[in-house]
Amino acid sequence: MGVLPVEYTKPEIMKAIKKVCILMIVGLVISSSCSKNEDSPPVNPEDIIAAVEAVSDQYLQAWNEKDLNTLDQLTSNDGEFYGSDPTEIMDKPALLEMYSLFFEDTTSSYMYTVNMRKIRVSPDANSAIIMERITFPEWSPKMPMCQTSHLVNDGGVWTIDFICWGFIIKNDDVVKVNEVL
Repeated sequence: MGVLPVEYTKPEIMKAIKKVCILMIVGLVISSSCSKNEDSPPVNPEDIIAAVEAVSDQYLQAWNEKDLNTLDQLTSNDGEFYGSDPTEIMDKPALLEMYSLFFEDTTSSYMYTVNMRKIRVSPDANSAIIMERITFPEWSPKMPMCQTSHLVNDGGVWTIDFICWGFIIKNDDVVKVNEVL
């Protein structure tokens, strides 16, 4: 006894061909989505740094001019913000409220200058960290601050989604400050 060949009907053959075609299409879609897009221009790190620096400059100018609307536009709605005081843990509404209180204070000037700025761009060029050493000449002339920000690029618009402020003291002055406190 021999093995009889299996005979397929035309509809069964068509079903098999459709399955093979569908699998080939799925394979092509997957492989094309994993391939690198050669048409997109390479990201120029200097352009990213310039864009992030422009946002930092806008922020500085808006602060010094008490421009709450611009500060609102530059900060992310779901950002996190940490002041120099341990109790200052803020979302955006609390941050804007704190800014308003500073701006209403006419007894002190909270204008500041940037003494040093370092920018670090993420490898995917969609976020950046900015560290600034800042001085408030009238408010705190002897203790500069560090302002650390994180910016994200959302559709070509850079916004600040994290800020943390802290006073900077020299290591030699820590004992003196502790004695005073």
